[in-house]
Amino acid sequence: MKKFTVLFVALVMVLAALPAFAQDKADWAFYGSARMWTAWESVDDNTPPQLSSTGAAGSFFQVGTTKAKAFSIGTQTFGDDEVAWLLQSNSRVGATVKWGNIGGRFEYGSGPNLRLLFGTWNFGSGTLEVGQDYGSYFYLVSNLCGPGGGECNGIGFGSIYPGRIPQIALIFGGLRISAETSQTTASFQGTTTTPILATTLLLNNNQTTAGTGFIETDQLLPRLAASYTFNAGPGQFFIGGQYNSYKEIYAVGLEKRENTIDAWTLGVGTKLAFGPFYTNATIQYGNNPNNSGSGPVTMYPSVQLYNPITDNSQDSTYMAAQIILGFKLTDSMTFEGGFIWQNGDVTGVAVANQIGIEQNTYTYYLQMVWSPTKNVFIIPEIGVIDYDKLKLSSTVAGNPDTNYGKLSWFGIKWQINF
Repeated sequence: MKKFTVLFVALVMVLAALPAFAQDKADWAFYGSARMWTAWESVDDNTPPQLSSTGAAGSFFQVGTTKAKAFSIGTQTFGDDEVAWLLQSNSRVGATVKWGNIGGRFEYGSGPNLRLLFGTWNFGSGTLEVGQDYGSYFYLVSNLCGPGGGECNGIGFGSIYPGRIPQIALIFGGLRISAETSQTTASFQGTTTTPILATTLLLNNNQTTAGTGFIETDQLLPRLAASYTFNAGPGQFFIGGQYNSYKEIYAVGLEKRENTIDAWTLGVGTKLAFGPFYTNATIQYGNNPNNSGSGPVTMYPSVQLYNPITDNSQDSTYMAAQIILGFKLTDSMTFEGGFIWQNGDVTGVAVANQIGIEQNTYTYYLQMVWSPTKNVFIIPEIGVIDYDKLKLSSTVAGNPDTNYGKLSWFGIKWQINF
């Protein structure tokens, strides 16, 4: 009888609350975007698969990649051409939710994979955000589509992009401050092969998770990031940065070795409009950009170089810039072109030898955005990523620069929003 009484009271309370729930419903707005990438993609015969190709053994980078893969047979090297006919990985379905001063959003991409899931509380003077969203150090200015169906927007080739990351953030108008999940990309180890050539560097200079005595990575702090975006005159302006720190543990013989990685990136950007013309630009500078999660930067000298045997480390330095020019011909047709540059440089100890590694990349593209009707976009694009060369210097003779060739494409992005 006692249990029945408790159940009856609980039922009465639920029924009494139903009118309140009915009068206080959340507003849900669902959305979706289907995107296809159809292109002809090509790599030169000297382009390392680790830089350009998906599924390549030892591939370090996940953006701007293609199924085209250079290969060797005997003493001959061959480039490769592939047709890309892909559902873009950033196709998505999601919803935004509003319930008084509480809000939220979720978004799933193809795969499926969780892209966004966060809630917000507007407490009057600002907003608290909890969940997975783009980090605070985030400012895209390029509409670059290819290659590989990832719609990279220059991500990995010089754009300001921290990824979609779990975080706790405070937002006050254009000011955003967040504590984010740490990015623990491992450092690189110097190759023990001599002479130190670019070819042996690719084969032997791997991440420490596959290297000598690696045990684990310990997170010391969340990644800290902040940015401020504001409007003035004909343009919008951005300034931001992020800092990340964590520790790697190694066993070298019977000794414990600890390697602390400090990584940071600072950047500024702008979007300017003059009638039908617009100009967008960003500039970045930092240390160990891949260790801080800025990118990920698609070049080799982008992380700290560490030798656990000698317990010596050296930070990489990074610079990047991009300039985007656009012209809106009509309400349904826009032309855009851009140039993106990045440079990485690191010098460290490779066993008994000092080695310096430097690389530049140059990205060029031209596209036309045609919208024949609302929410439908057809975007032809041509582009080239020039990986330039890996420049090596060391105390060992015989280190010629090694050309890394190019990745090029001509394709069309098809997009329907619903």
